[in-house]
Amino acid sequence: MPAASSAHSDIELRNRCERWLSGHRPWRSMRESLQALLEVPESAQPLDVYGEGAVIQALETEVSRMLGKPLGSFFHKGMACQLAALKVWCGEATQGPVAMHPQSHIAIDECEAFEHLLGLRGLFVGAPDTPITLADLQALAEKPAVLVIELPLRRAGFRLPAWEELVAISAWCRANQVKLHFDGARLWESVPCLGHSLAEISALADSVYVSFYKGMGALAGSLLAGPESFMAEIQPWKTRLAGNVYTLYPLVLSSWAGLRRQLPRMAGYRERAQALALQLLREPTWLVAPSVPQTNSFQLHLPVDPARLRLAMLALAEAQGFWLGARTAASQILPDGAMVEIVIGDAADDWSDAEAVAAWRHALALARA
Repeated sequence: MPAASSAHSDIELRNRCERWLSGHRPWRSMRESLQALLEVPESAQPLDVYGEGAVIQALETEVSRMLGKPLGSFFHKGMACQLAALKVWCGEATQGPVAMHPQSHIAIDECEAFEHLLGLRGLFVGAPDTPITLADLQALAEKPAVLVIELPLRRAGFRLPAWEELVAISAWCRANQVKLHFDGARLWESVPCLGHSLAEISALADSVYVSFYKGMGALAGSLLAGPESFMAEIQPWKTRLAGNVYTLYPLVLSSWAGLRRQLPRMAGYRERAQALALQLLREPTWLVAPSVPQTNSFQLHLPVDPARLRLAMLALAEAQGFWLGARTAASQILPDGAMVEIVIGDAADDWSDAEAVAAWRHALALARA
């Protein structure tokens, strides 16, 4: 197997491949990406400047309408828009804490930005690998200012609460005067499982964030939507958090393209994830979490050392041109095992489930050799 590689060499190896297990087919170069932007109809219109422009504002209007919220604001990065939302909902006094799951993106992946940058306090709620429940909230000793629900909860295996549970959580928040914010980085992917429209889901929350670069495959970008008074208070925080970028047109154009190309396929991606998971579960000692994926994404747990599996995945990419990924983590459900995330996108059009299972068998054999 190859020696440990750098992020640069991982990207180069990925670009040499002809098939990719997870996500959408990657752009192999910046030139290829820019050429794709030229195909977006809105590319002939003027650039936006500090958030002003027909194309960016049309996107804000359309996505806000889809979410059933009065207003929306496009941000270059989801972290910035969610920090702004939490600060506004907590108020200047910042007396009440921000309630969130301990496995949430805000808790794990942002270096405690809500605490160090904004002076907010976290209140962790919920059991491992399980979305927050109404019972969890009823057991709280302290009332939060705002509750964040991540839909789906990625670190727990992209799990979602049942619709009835989500409705009950929303009712509890309103009865207790707690603001409810949806971290909807993968909200698009959650719609088929929840069985309700984007607007019906978003109506349960006071504010909603959606990402364009994950399931939609944009270069980057996000949108925060909510009531008019809330969005007015967001604007100064957008500036304070470096969200007032001079122009965002590449992100905006790729967001438009993603909405048109990927959003109609989300239900199909979920069905494909469930079919693949079923095949993987037939392999002895392999585990899938959850066993029936709720979205287009799930965890695969394999009985092998994570570092050795990563090297084997790279070796297979070099030998077969099939990119299984380059990230592994220690499994929390298989002793001494590895966990990888599988996300179904349009790259799955280029391989069969049987080919994917065979590739993982090969990678596992290489890792054990």
